[in-house]
Amino acid sequence: MKRRDARELAFKLTYEMTVTGEFNKDTRDELLANADDCDSVGYIDSVVKGISEHKDELRSVISKYAKGYEYDRIYKTDLAVLLVACYEILYTDTPNAVAANEAVEIAKMYSDIKSHAFINGILASVIKGDGDV
Repeated sequence: MKRRDARELAFKLTYEMTVTGEFNKDTRDELLANADDCDSVGYIDSVVKGISEHKDELRSVISKYAKGYEYDRIYKTDLAVLLVACYEILYTDTPNAVAANEAVEIAKMYSDIKSHAFINGILASVIKGDGDV
């Protein structure tokens, strides 16, 4: 499985968590049923776990740069994209440009027509500010 596909699955699990408020092991198992390598599964699990462990810090960073938007009013799809990308930027060795570009592509596939610009703007600010809160 390509990292892009693994990132998309991490986004889907994160989206479900933003909507329901909890992690669903059954959804994880179903989404990963066709995963063909341990690296992808490990990546997905580490991202989802990391987002859960750092949710307060991620919320703070997103809130800081989402000027004019209350965190709780950001579209859940956009929020899931932002959570995955911000986690990668702040807590992994994924190149910032890769995390941001992939987030924009996911937003183009799953969200509103203008969401990718909103997400790109926030992520550019996060990268410039190195996530300072």
